Amino acid sequence: MKNPIPILLNSLLRPRAGITNPEKIQRSKLLSTILLVQTLVILFIIGLVLRADPTDINEPTVQGAILMTGISVVLYIVNRLGYTSVAAVGYFLPFAAIFIYIPFYSGENPAFLAFLMIPLIFIAIFFSIERTTIASIGILIIVGTLLSFMDHSQENLHYWNLRNMWYFLMLATGLILTFMRHLANLEQIRQAELKRINEQLEYKVAELERFTYTVSHELKNPVVTIKGYLGSIEKDLQEKKLERAQKDLLRVSNASEKLHDTISDLLELSRVGLIVNQLEEFELSTLIQEIIENINDSIQSQNVVVNVSPNLPVIYGDRTRLREVFENLISNAAKYIGNQKSPHIQVGMREEKEPVFFIKDNGMGIEPRYHTKIFGLFEKLDPTSEGTGIGLALIKRILETHGGKIWVESEGLGKGSTFCFTIPDGRK
Repeated sequence: MKNPIPILLNSLLRPRAGITNPEKIQRSKLLSTILLVQTLVILFIIGLVLRADPTDINEPTVQGAILMTGISVVLYIVNRLGYTSVAAVGYFLPFAAIFIYIPFYSGENPAFLAFLMIPLIFIAIFFSIERTTIASIGILIIVGTLLSFMDHSQENLHYWNLRNMWYFLMLATGLILTFMRHLANLEQIRQAELKRINEQLEYKVAELERFTYTVSHELKNPVVTIKGYLGSIEKDLQEKKLERAQKDLLRVSNASEKLHDTISDLLELSRVGLIVNQLEEFELSTLIQEIIENINDSIQSQNVVVNVSPNLPVIYGDRTRLREVFENLISNAAKYIGNQKSPHIQVGMREEKEPVFFIKDNGMGIEPRYHTKIFGLFEKLDPTSEGTGIGLALIKRILETHGGKIWVESEGLGKGSTFCFTIPDGRK
């Protein structure tokens, strides 16, 4: 048998069925809870007071409590119908009016002004900081105006008490508004962070979908090629066409090599960000010299002159991965240098909002329409060139794991290319 208490509470607090927004439902439940608890508490207190002295029903405080009970019941019904904002405002206005009326016109203790904190906190829960500020300033103006028009010559008037309570009200209101502003700022920060995370997640999901589609397509081609030529080899062997079979075997070997290279590059790409080497400080100029010595043969075969800027800094990061970045970009620049009479590559850095490293060549150049596309998986401007087309995607991933970014600048074919990228200092 189900517990009847949760069922009863849900029936008392949940708004009408037409409301489906989770936030609106929660706000409505909160307001219904406040109104129900307030009604029950006030009725209980009124019962105790009238039981002790039935004549207290003529007291302003008791009459105000009875009025507030009636208003609470009406607003509870309005809220259950789905008009939460109307019910919240309807709760706030009479509540404020009663607790202003009691100390000014009933001769009761001015401490009742302190209860004005309740509607201020209440409205801060259900409305924006702007509306809370307007309501708070409105109450302060009303209280201040009433104080200024009162007859301070009356001996029985607790003027100083009222004035002191007004000062308290001003102080408490200021503290509430400051607190609410702080909460509003924190909420904005939280929402901005959630938006950023959602955008990153959407980007990663889209990237994963593209990755899955592209990889399946790229891996399928060599497999189909191998399967097709294996069938041809079988047929050639049956027909004893050994020379033709050898040629087909060479094609199978090439397709297998391509498949192996693609899988190796994909494995390397998947490891970026998962396997992190020791981060360290190192001289970038020293790293560049090591790279140039390592690929010196390919550079000399193209008669390429590499100029390294003398102002390269000490950087902090994964030295092994960042070496891959510079080595791949310098190698690519040499590979696609074209038929230049005096081919040269420049490695340097320029000062902008943050240091921008660049590798500039006077080679073949890249048309603007390909400036973004070339950083995708398996994107090769020259399909006949060596490599799997994963190199620039790998570089992009390495730099992104360092918090940086990469882009290319080129005016078009025959006008050279400049690959620019940032490497933020992870310690800052």
